[in-house]
Amino acid sequence: MRSHHHLAAILTGTAVVSAIVITMPSAARALPGTQVNDIAREVTVLIRGEQGQGSGVIIQKSGNTYSVLTAYHVVRQKDNFRLVTADKQAHKIDAGKIRRVAGVDLAVVEFTSDKNYSVAKMSTSKTNEGQDVYVSGWPSNGAVGTEAGGELIRQFTTGSISGFLPKPLNGYSMIYTNVTRAGMSGCPVLDTAGRVVGIHGMGDKEDVNQLRESGASRDAVTIASKLKSGFNYAVPISVFLKKANTVGINSTALQIEQSPAPEKGAAYVASSQPDPRDKIDNLQATLKTLSDVKKTADGVRESVDSVQQGVNSIRSLFGR
Repeated sequence: MRSHHHLAAILTGTAVVSAIVITMPSAARALPGTQVNDIAREVTVLIRGEQGQGSGVIIQKSGNTYSVLTAYHVVRQKDNFRLVTADKQAHKIDAGKIRRVAGVDLAVVEFTSDKNYSVAKMSTSKTNEGQDVYVSGWPSNGAVGTEAGGELIRQFTTGSISGFLPKPLNGYSMIYTNVTRAGMSGCPVLDTAGRVVGIHGMGDKEDVNQLRESGASRDAVTIASKLKSGFNYAVPISVFLKKANTVGINSTALQIEQSPAPEKGAAYVASSQPDPRDKIDNLQATLKTLSDVKKTADGVRESVDSVQQGVNSIRSLFGR
């Protein structure tokens, strides 16, 4: 009898432990930097208007509608915005459906497509100083003062979280050391498991007035005004998730993980030559793929109309 009670106690304890293991979030796996880059490539988008550009990240799919999170200042002005996905296909952004997240520099935009695009995972785990992070975005053409004939190259940079602002500014509080350029606002900040932990949108720049007063040339001042000279800032993804429902995003439909970021995997080393998948050789031609899609659709409609007209003519001949 005693052995029976002892065995029951052991089994009960085992059951309790098993229950705890099942309910605890599974640990995230550290990925090599190259693999995080592959994930980032698929979910990072270019947002282009007539007056400038920014970046964004795909966070949700519902039917043929995709939701993209970006910085509000990227889409703040009224413009003819188009969005370019990883397959270099342009999509129209409906200006009437741009939704600002109240109180912070974030916005959600939409595009529709019957293609299957990757959706980013997000992490609500607490981020800490010293944690390794990656940034993936599309810098503006001419970011260092030289036009490149419409050529754009997505940038994927490494760094680490260096601190947090005690008082967030428009939602910005996460500080990190990654190199960024103008045009990357709205792009994702990812952890070592390839999950979005923040949205980039602000960075230190040189004091232009001080450079002018020091006697710097006009070209030097122009270049310096576009270069990020110091730390960068992001709105933590947790800030967005708390407000997601206010912009029509059901957080239960998002891919969210709670496990902490793992230690850094194999370091990412950028190639001396850009990956063809990260390069838009001719931006204007890429943006026109939107018009090409429309023309194709128009052509199909014209063909259907022509067939219908022929059927009507045949019916009229036979009095039907």
